[in-house]
Amino acid sequence: MSLLPGLVAAQTPAAGWQQQVDYSIDVSLDDQQHVLTGREELVYINNSPDALPFLWFHLWPNAYRDNNTAFARQQLRNGSRKFQFATPAQRGFIDGLDFQVNGQPAQLEYDPNSPDMAKLLLPTPLAAGARITITTPFRVKIPDSFSRFGHVGQGYQITQWYPKPAVYDQRGWHPMPYLDQGEFYSEFGSFDVRLTLPANYVVGATGVLQNPEEQQRLDALATAGAAKKTAADFGSDLSFPASSPDTKTLRYVQDRVHDFAWFADKRFNVLKSGVTLPSGRQVDSWVMFTNKDALKWVKGLQDVKDALTYYSKWVGEYPYAAATAVDGALSAGSGMEYPMVTVTQPAAIVHEVGHNWFYGILGSNERDFPWLDEGVNSYLENRVAERDDPNAGQFDFLTKSKKLAGTFGVQGLPAAALNQVPYQAVAARNLDQPVSGVTSADYGKLNYGIIVYGKTASLLKYLAGYLGQERFDEAMHAYYQQWQFRHPYPADMQAVFEQTSGQQLDWFFQQMLTTQNHYEAALADLLVQGETLKVLVRNDSPAPFAVPVSTLDAQGQVLETKWTPAFGGTEDDTQDETQLNFKAAGVAAVVVDAGYLTPQLNRRDDRMKLTGSLRRWEPLGLRPLASVERWDRQFINWVPVVGANTSDKFMLGAAFYNNPLAPKRLSYLAMPMFSFNQRELNGIGQLTLNVLPRTGARQLLTSLQVMRFERYVKTEPSLTLLLPHSAFNRVQHLVRAANTNVRDQDLGRTSSIQTLEYLARDGNALQNWSGHLEFNYLAPTNGESGTSRQQAALLRATATYARYYNPKKQVRLRLFGGGFLKQGSESPFAMGLSGSFDYRRQTAFLDRQQISDAFTAQRHQTDDRDGGFKSFQPVASRHWLTTLGLEADLPVTSLAVFADLGATKEKFATPGRDAHRAYYDAGLVVPVAGKFLRFYLPLAGTQYANGLPNSRQDFTNRIRFVLHLEQLNPFRLINEQLAQ
Repeated sequence: MSLLPGLVAAQTPAAGWQQQVDYSIDVSLDDQQHVLTGREELVYINNSPDALPFLWFHLWPNAYRDNNTAFARQQLRNGSRKFQFATPAQRGFIDGLDFQVNGQPAQLEYDPNSPDMAKLLLPTPLAAGARITITTPFRVKIPDSFSRFGHVGQGYQITQWYPKPAVYDQRGWHPMPYLDQGEFYSEFGSFDVRLTLPANYVVGATGVLQNPEEQQRLDALATAGAAKKTAADFGSDLSFPASSPDTKTLRYVQDRVHDFAWFADKRFNVLKSGVTLPSGRQVDSWVMFTNKDALKWVKGLQDVKDALTYYSKWVGEYPYAAATAVDGALSAGSGMEYPMVTVTQPAAIVHEVGHNWFYGILGSNERDFPWLDEGVNSYLENRVAERDDPNAGQFDFLTKSKKLAGTFGVQGLPAAALNQVPYQAVAARNLDQPVSGVTSADYGKLNYGIIVYGKTASLLKYLAGYLGQERFDEAMHAYYQQWQFRHPYPADMQAVFEQTSGQQLDWFFQQMLTTQNHYEAALADLLVQGETLKVLVRNDSPAPFAVPVSTLDAQGQVLETKWTPAFGGTEDDTQDETQLNFKAAGVAAVVVDAGYLTPQLNRRDDRMKLTGSLRRWEPLGLRPLASVERWDRQFINWVPVVGANTSDKFMLGAAFYNNPLAPKRLSYLAMPMFSFNQRELNGIGQLTLNVLPRTGARQLLTSLQVMRFERYVKTEPSLTLLLPHSAFNRVQHLVRAANTNVRDQDLGRTSSIQTLEYLARDGNALQNWSGHLEFNYLAPTNGESGTSRQQAALLRATATYARYYNPKKQVRLRLFGGGFLKQGSESPFAMGLSGSFDYRRQTAFLDRQQISDAFTAQRHQTDDRDGGFKSFQPVASRHWLTTLGLEADLPVTSLAVFADLGATKEKFATPGRDAHRAYYDAGLVVPVAGKFLRFYLPLAGTQYANGLPNSRQDFTNRIRFVLHLEQLNPFRLINEQLAQ
C-alpha cells in the first residue's frame, strides 16, 4: 500500500526537485538500561540531476557522547555546565551500525570534528532519478535530559534518535551537527515505525496509530481524564509505577513528513477532542500529561484546538489526522516540535503546535534561516493570543492589572508596543543582530529568542499593517499552497509576497530583515490649507521603510491612518521626506505609528500638535523602576536609595533617570542623597552620550560623572569604546580614557588623574580569562600646577583566569604587576599590597576616613585591587609590586581557600620580622552573598610575627571583607545580561 498520496504531485517542474526518503523502522525500548535497539530500512530517491557518490548521515545521539561535540561546546558557550560534568552513565550515543546499500556493505566515514555526522560511501554512485535501499541495525543509549532527546526516570523523549540522511538540495549537502540552539532541516518522505515497549506505557507519536486495541485504550484514558475537574481529582503523585512484564508493539504510519518522534510515560493522563476544518475534515486533538500542572493541561487541550483552527484559517489547512501535545522535562527551552506531536509546557502549546506549519509542512532550513520557522510561527502565535485581546502578549501580566499598568505607565498600550521592548533593549546597546543572514548558532543566547522569535514576529505584524491584513493573509496562503511539503528559502517567501501583493518588497526582505539598521521616523512639519492637512514625514534611518501616520482628535483618538511608501535612507537628503494629505477637520495632533508597529528605538518626535508653543512636548510623569517609551507621554523613572558610611552616616535619597531598558542617545542619572550627619546633600549625577557605530566598534560612550560623598567631590569626564561590533562568541575589548579630578574639602587638596585603560576578556561556562592594562598620570594640584616632585606615572597590569572543576566550584588565579614609570620625590601616590588606595574614588568604602575599628578602609575593607592580598599587610610600594593570588572553592562547603604571594622593590618590616621584600598569606573565604559580600579569614602569612596568629584576638582583628556594590548596579546588570 502506498503511503505517499500527493507527495509526487508536489514535484512539479515549477517546484524544482527535492529528495525523498521513506523509512521503515523497528525499535524496542529497554526501560531498565535506557537503551533502544532497532533496525532501519530506508529508500533514498535521488530526484536531483546529480550522481551522488556518498550520502551524509546524521547520527545525532552521538552529540551526547562526550565533551568534544558541537553540542557540548555550545552548552558551554551558552552558560551551561550540566553536560560538561555528566557521568558516562548520563551520556548517550549510537552504535551497532552496519550499513548495507542494496545488500552490499557500505563504509561509514565519520566527520573528524563531529561524531554525530558521517558520510556513507556508496558502493556505486547513485544516478540521477535512481533509488537505493539502505539498511542498518542500531543501538542507542538514551542520555539524561540535557536537551531534546533523553529521559527523566522512565519518562522518555525520543527525538533525533535514528540514522537520518542530511538534506541535499539545489545548494548542495546540508550536514549539521546536533545543537541545542539551532534546529533542523530534513527530507520529506514516509514513515512506517513499530515501537516495542512495556504494555503500560502511554505513547504520543508522529503518525497514525495502527493498533485498534491501543486506540481503544487511549480513548478510555481520555474518557477517564475528562471526568476529572479539579487538581485534587488528578492528584499529585509523580512516581513511576512498575513496568508491565508484558510488552506491546505499536505501529505508526505517516507520509509527507520529514521526521518521527515519540514520547512515552507510564504516568500520562490523556485528554482528547477535535476540530472541524473549513473543508469539513475532522482532526483529532490530544494532550498527554502528568499530574503536575494538570489543570493547565486541561486548558491546553483548547490551545491545541485554537492552533489547529486559526493556523488553518490564516495559513492553510492542516493536512494530517491528529495533533498531540505531550508533557515532558525538556531541557531545550519551553517546547520542541515534531510532525503531528510536540513536547511542551502548557504555556507554549499554541506555538509548538503551530510549528506543524512552519517547520513541519513548510520544511525550511531552520539552522541557516531560523526566522522562517520560529519567527513566522511566533507572529501567528501572537495573533492567536491577540484575536480577542489586543493587549495580550508576553507582558500581559502588566496590562491586565490596572494597578500595575498605571504604576508602570503601560495602560492602553497594545501588545505590539510591549512585544518590541526586548528588541529595543538590545538594539539601544548595539547588541542586536539581523533577523536573516545569521545562522542559529551565531546568535547570542538571548538574541536567539529576542531577534529570531520576537523581532521577526513584530516585523511581520508591521508588514501586515503596511500591506493590509487581507492582502497579507492572501500572500501567506499563497506561500503555503506553493511551498507545502517542500523546502522554501527566504527568497521564495519574498517572491510569493511580491507576486501576491503586486509590490516590490526588497526594502523589507533584503534590508529590514538582513541588516542591523536602526529605524527612526519623525514629523518634519504640518500645514493646514483649507480642508486639507499636509504632513511632512522625515526618515532619519540609514535605509528606506514605510511609515504609518495618523491624525488624532482632542481626546487622542485616531481619526485617519495612512502609510507612506517605502522612502528615504539615501545620500540624497531631498528623498528623506515625503508628504501625506489628511482631512483637517477635528484634527488636534498628528502621530507617527500610533499602533507601535514600526521597529523604532526613539519615539521622541512621533507626535506633533497643530497649535501651541510646545507642539512636541507631552505630559511628564514619574514612574518607579522602569517604563516603556510611548508617543503620548514621557516619563522619568525613579527608585529610592539609601546609603551609609562613617563620615556621612545614614543617607536617604532617590535616583532619577531615563529609560534603563532601552537607553536613549542621551541618558541621565540624578541621585541626590541627604546626609543626616553632615546635614548636606551628597549623591551622584551622570550624563552619557550613547553613540552606536554601524561597523567596527559596538558602542562609543561619552560620559560626565559628578560625585559627592565623605566631604570630597569627584568630577570625571570619560570616553569609552566597546568593540568588536559583535558581542557574541568573540574576545571582548574595552578602551577607556578618563580625567578624574578629586577635591578633598577637608584637606583642601585636589588630585588630577588622567587614565588610559584597556580590558580584554573572553570565556564560557567552564572557564574565563581577562587582561587589564591601566596607565595613570597622577598630579596633586592644590589648585595650581603640580611640580615634577609631586607628579607620578603608573602602569599596572592584571590577568585573571578561572575554571570550574565541578558544576558549581571553581579555581581562580590572579596575576598583578605594576610599576611607576615616573615618581616625584614628593608624590603621595603608591601601590598597595593589600588593595589600592583608591585615588580615583572607584570603590564605595564604608570608612574611607578610617574612623571606626571595624570597617576601616584598607585595613578591614579591601577592594581586591592592586596587589589584591586578602590579608592586610601595611606594604605600599612607590617603585614596583607584583603578586600572584589563588582562590579555590572547597568541594563540600560554601567556603573557599586563598593564598597570595607577592614581592616589592622596597623592603618593609612586619610585626616580629626584619624588613623583607617577599610576602605571603593564606586562609579562608566566606562568601556571604556571592561576589557581592565576601569575608577573608587569614590563617597564615607574613602579617603574623611567626607566620601564624598568636591569639584568637590576633586572628579576629585581621578579618577583612570586600563589598562590591558595583555588582548591584542595575544598569550594569542589564547590560551584562543582554550581552549573553
